[in-house]
Amino acid sequence: MTQARERRGARARWAAAALAALTAAFALPGTAHADEPEADGVVIVGVPGLAWSDIDADATPNLWDLAGTGASAAMSVRTLGSWTCPEAGWISLGAGERAGGVAPRDAQCSAQSQLRPPVDTGSGWTVEDWDAFIEVNSAYNYGARLGSLADALAEAALAQETAAAEAEGDGEPAPEPNPGSCVAGIGDGAALAAADTEGRITYWAPGLDSLADAMDACDVVIVDPGVVIGDTADHAPDTSTDYDQLGEDDTEVGTDATSAEADPGEIAPEADPVRDAAVTAADTAIGQVRDALPDTWRLIVAGVSDASAPGSLHPVLYSGPGVEPGDLTSRTTGRDGYVQLTDLTATALAVVGADIPATVAGAPVTVLADADRTAAEAVARGADLTAASAANADVSPNFYWTLSFVGVAVMLLAAHLAAGPDRFRRTARTVCIAFSAVPVAGVAAGIPPWWRADHPKLAFWGLILAGVAVLTVAASLPWTRRGVRPVLVVAGAAAALIAVDQVSGATWPLHTPMGYTAQAGARYTGLGNYAFSVFAAAVILLVCFIPWRGRARIWGPIALGVCAVVIVGAPMLGRDMGGTLTLVAAGILCCLKLWGKRLSIGAVLAAGGIAFAVFAIGGILDYLRPEEDQTHLGRFVGSVLDGTATQILIRKASAAWGTVGESMTWISLAALVAAVLIWRKRAPIRTNAVAAAVVGLTAVAVIGGLVNDSGMSVPGFTAALGFGLLAVAVGPRHDTPALPAPEPAAKAPAAT
Repeated sequence: MTQARERRGARARWAAAALAALTAAFALPGTAHADEPEADGVVIVGVPGLAWSDIDADATPNLWDLAGTGASAAMSVRTLGSWTCPEAGWISLGAGERAGGVAPRDAQCSAQSQLRPPVDTGSGWTVEDWDAFIEVNSAYNYGARLGSLADALAEAALAQETAAAEAEGDGEPAPEPNPGSCVAGIGDGAALAAADTEGRITYWAPGLDSLADAMDACDVVIVDPGVVIGDTADHAPDTSTDYDQLGEDDTEVGTDATSAEADPGEIAPEADPVRDAAVTAADTAIGQVRDALPDTWRLIVAGVSDASAPGSLHPVLYSGPGVEPGDLTSRTTGRDGYVQLTDLTATALAVVGADIPATVAGAPVTVLADADRTAAEAVARGADLTAASAANADVSPNFYWTLSFVGVAVMLLAAHLAAGPDRFRRTARTVCIAFSAVPVAGVAAGIPPWWRADHPKLAFWGLILAGVAVLTVAASLPWTRRGVRPVLVVAGAAAALIAVDQVSGATWPLHTPMGYTAQAGARYTGLGNYAFSVFAAAVILLVCFIPWRGRARIWGPIALGVCAVVIVGAPMLGRDMGGTLTLVAAGILCCLKLWGKRLSIGAVLAAGGIAFAVFAIGGILDYLRPEEDQTHLGRFVGSVLDGTATQILIRKASAAWGTVGESMTWISLAALVAAVLIWRKRAPIRTNAVAAAVVGLTAVAVIGGLVNDSGMSVPGFTAALGFGLLAVAVGPRHDTPALPAPEPAAKAPAAT
C-alpha cells in the first residue's frame, strides 16, 4: 500500500509539474499595441502580378528607390485557392480576410482581371452587383465580412463624434472629429477594396488625376493603376474551369500533371515586351503617387494578387515617416521578411489609429530596421524567398507521392519482418530503417538553401538520399544495430532535430515538404502537421523503448512527454493546437499501457478529458494575452466566444475530408493491412513496451487525423516513421523455425 501511494504521489507531482510547465509556456507576457495614429494617412497601391524580378534599377526607378529607402517583405496573396486572381485579391484587401471573386477563376485570370467601375448614384458610388459578392463568399467558411476596412474607419469616425458630443455635454473641451476617417478608391480594383459592407464607396475616381482630392477626403486611399503584370499569351492547359465553384483541388493547374500536351508550358513566362510595358506603366503610376504624397503620409506598394496560375509570393514595399529600411513581419507570420495580404488591411487601420475589428484576420506589419539595407539587397532577398517558396511547392507533390507509393511496399516488408519467414528478413529490416529515415531527412533538407542550386529538384533529392544514408549507417553500426537500438537512433534523431528547430526559431521546415509553404499562407512558423506526426511518432517510440530502470519507469516517460507537449503547444514554439490535444491523449494512453494498466473505457475517457483540459487551459491563457501576441490557439478560443468557431471547424473538417484519396492515403491503408497481417500471426502482444507503442502510434494516427485539417496525412506520416521502426523493435517471431542446417555428406564406405 505504501509503495502504491508513493507511485500515485509521484504521478500526481509530475502531473502538477506538467500543468505548471504548460501554464508558464502559455502565460508569457506580450507587448501592448498603441492605437495612436502613426501618420496622417496611407496610400496603398496594388499592382496584380508584380514580382520581385520586375524590380530593376533602370527599368523601374521608383520601385527600386522604394526598395532601398523603405522596408519590404515577400507577401502571400493566398485566398481561397492555390492562386489568387485580381478580383479576389482586391475584395480580400477590403475584407481583411480570405475572400473570393464573382467571376470564374481561370488559370490565366482573364475573367477576374476584367473589373467594372462602380456605379455613380448621384450621392456617391456603389459597387455593381455587390450582393453577388456577398452571396458567393457566404458559401465559403472563412467568414469574410466584405467591406470591413471601410466599416472600421466609419466606426472610428462615429466614435470620434460620440466622444465630442459627450465632452461638449459635460462642458469639457470637445476634441474635433477627424473628417478623413474613410477609405477612398482610385481605379476599378480599388473600388472593391474601398467599399463598405453595403458596397458603398465614400470617394472614388477613375484616375490618378484625382489623387490629391482623394487624400483630402479620406485618410486611407487605395489605388489601382489599371495594370495587371502577367503574360497575355495563353499557355495554360486550362483557362475556363472555375475550380472555386467545383470545390476541387487546384494545386496542379498549370503543371505537367494536368495536361496531356507534349509541352503545356510554364505559366510564369520569360520576360517579354508585353510584361515590360506593364511594369513600366506601373512604375510610372507609382512615381505619380510619390510626387503627390505629403511628407506626413505613408505609402505601401504591393502585388495584391497573382496574374495567372500557379501562385507565387509578391513584393510589398513600405515607406514614409517612421519607416526605416529593413524587413517587414507581422503577427500572422511571425517570421522576418514575410507578410500576408490581409496584413495590409490591419496596417492601414493601425497607421490612422483606428481599431482593428475581429473580422480582420491580418495584423499590422512591424518594421525590423536595418539601416544598411540597400535596394539591391532588398530585391535579392525578396527574389530568394520567392524562389524558395516556388521550389518547395514544385518538389512537394513528387515527394509525397514517392513517399506514399514506396511506403506501401515498405509496410508489407515490415509485416514480413515481424510475421514472415526468415528469408530476406535482414534486407527487410534494413529497408524499414532506411524508409523511416526519409521524413527525418525531409526535415533536415530545409537547412541548406537547396533551391539556389542550378537544378533544385536534383539538389533536394540528393539531400534526401544523403540524409537517409547517414541515418541508416548510424543505425547499422556494430554498437547500434542490435535489438531496439536502431529504433532509438532514428526516433531520437527525428525528435531531437525537430525539437532543436522549434527552440531555435523553426527556420528549417519553411523550405521543405515536411513543413509548410509561404505561398499557402496558413503557417510560417511553429510545428506543421507533417512534422508533428513525425515528432509525435518519434516521442512515442522513445517513451516505449528507452530501457528505463527503477523509478525512471514512471518519471522518465512523464518528463519526456511534458517536454514534447511544451514543444508542440507553447505559443513561442510549436503553437499547434490540434497536435497538443493529440499528443497529450496519445501520451497518457501510451504510458498507462507501458505501466501495465488495462485501457478501460474510463481510462480512455480520462485521457481524453485531460487532453481537452490541457488544450482548454492553454487556449484560455493564450487568449488572455494581448491580441497582437495571440497564436491561432488563442484566436480559436476567441472565435468560440464570438460564435464563429463553427465556421473554422467546418472549414478544417472539409480540408481533412479533402485529403481522402490523396497521396498519403495509400501508405495509411497499407499500414492498416500490414497491421492486420501481423496481428493474425503474432497476437497477442506479449510485452508492455510493444503494446504501449501500438497504442500510442494508433492514437496519434487516429486522433491526429480527426482533429487536424491535414486529415490522412497525419496517419500517413506517422506510419512512415513509426511502422517500420516498430517492426524492427518487435523483431521476428520467436517460434519461427530457423532454416535447417545442411546435412553433412555421407561418408563413402571404407575400402576393404
